[in-house]
Amino acid sequence: MASFTVGEEVLFEGQRYVISTARAQTPYRYRLLATTPDGARMVWAGADEIHKIDAYTRPRDDTQGI
Repeated sequence: MASFTVGEEVLFEGQRYVISTARAQTPYRYRLLATTPDGARMVWAGADEIHKIDAYTRPRDDTQGI
């Protein structure tokens, strides 16, 4: 199971959120926040429902041309 930290950007149902709160009781739940044109959106999600953003966790050589 992946571990997540407060402040980390994650994907939930295809949308990007930031973790604002991690509830330490089992089952672990995370409060997720996102901005929208209509204001803030908040949802609670379990660790099995959210995903790390692949571009942040996959190494890549982006130093060419420096």
